[in-house]
Amino acid sequence: MADPVPVPLGGSDADYGVSRSRQSVINMIPEADKSGSYRTVKDCPGLTDFADLDDSPGRSDLFVNSGFMYCVAGASLFRVDKFGTVTNLGTVGGSGRAKIFSNSVPGDNQIMILNGAGTGFVYTNGAGLVQVTDGDFFASVSGDVLNEIGWFVRRGTNEIFGSDVSDLTSYPPARFTSAEEHPDDTVALVAKKSALWILGGESVEYWQTSTASVDVPIRAVRGASKERGIAAVDSLAEAGEMFAWFADDNTVRMIEGQQMVKISDLDFELKVRGDGTPEFPGFSVTDDAIGFFVDGPAHKIYYLTFPTQKFTWGYDFTTGLEHGRASGDQGQEFWRVVAASLFNNKLYGLDGTAGKIYELDQGAKTESGEIMRRVLVTPSMRNPYNWTLPAIELEMEVGQVTDPAADPKMRVEYTKDGGYTWTTWGDVSLGKFGGQDARVVMRHFGKIIRHKDFMLRFTITDDVRVQMYQLWATIEQDEV
Repeated sequence: MADPVPVPLGGSDADYGVSRSRQSVINMIPEADKSGSYRTVKDCPGLTDFADLDDSPGRSDLFVNSGFMYCVAGASLFRVDKFGTVTNLGTVGGSGRAKIFSNSVPGDNQIMILNGAGTGFVYTNGAGLVQVTDGDFFASVSGDVLNEIGWFVRRGTNEIFGSDVSDLTSYPPARFTSAEEHPDDTVALVAKKSALWILGGESVEYWQTSTASVDVPIRAVRGASKERGIAAVDSLAEAGEMFAWFADDNTVRMIEGQQMVKISDLDFELKVRGDGTPEFPGFSVTDDAIGFFVDGPAHKIYYLTFPTQKFTWGYDFTTGLEHGRASGDQGQEFWRVVAASLFNNKLYGLDGTAGKIYELDQGAKTESGEIMRRVLVTPSMRNPYNWTLPAIELEMEVGQVTDPAADPKMRVEYTKDGGYTWTTWGDVSLGKFGGQDARVVMRHFGKIIRHKDFMLRFTITDDVRVQMYQLWATIEQDEV
């Protein structure tokens, strides 16, 4: 019998010979060592209840400011302290994704809320929540603060406009300008250090602080624009000095410093854009995409959710590997978390389907009491000759089960035609009471026809921790 060969777990298969040759992980995170070899796939954090909001659904950033978290749920603005105590700060109305940011002025800290429908509100501890009524504040759904000036996209134009210094309720009539190097409409903007990035439908412009004009103290930097636009305004998200978005060519782009990089791969692009086949028809709606970061101590992940298509994709900047997240008892819905933030040394997430804030809990295998369905599809195995697969062995670690009566299982399925049809191999035990290590040996897969793709699919729906390390396959070539 031939010696077993290793099959990597997690990440992407560079050999894209057929339309279904890629692996995937849902609600699990692939991790790599420094050499880039895939060593382990572990559970994503589950969700434990932290705070209940009296309106829903969550539809904003989860913004941390001066010891509180702020968010919009339903028609209301909420403030949450470190104990999970919720205060309703008032009505902002609107629809779609709201945006929250602050001018961070000591002693006069103003929090700006764009309600998703074009209207702006400002919250301060002293004055409470007030609507911006200045006649030179125009309908806007995207903005940020640079040097204590609030800058905003003027919806449906190629213009941006700004507030007074240190006052997000007042807008000088001469503080506006327009994109210069490209004629496309401005869609979103983000401030980084002393610069403003203006994202249009077909391009991204780079503007720097300038003293040449008192009215407009920024200027466009010639030759620094990027030939790529934004296709969904709510896909723009930032973490530290980087930001990412869903681009107009159905890719995902990020900028850190001055460099723009494409972080999505062919697998993502085929799924979203499609290739004209029944397997990859493409998404019919993409402009509702929502982007946000989960910036934890071990992983910095950009998540992109397409609500209409019920799909959430994640890119891990720590490893350069991708994974998916899904909610629902069958794992067929987009991930319910639509915003996340580090607060009081813990990660929290806002529910986009209900009025809840959760702690992202690595020890939890449920989402608000609902089992988190974890799925791993292995990379395809194929050969230019007919072959048989006598055995496959999976090395893994499972969490100790505290209930002596519990017997958690993992469903094993396989395909011999690249994923068009799946056959159930059976269920394997993940360790009874007192167990921890598991070596799962699977046999009798039979013959695989040359050039056809063989893959395994592992599905876990029990409340047990799982970490997969290595898959070994014994492959035998048929006699010619």
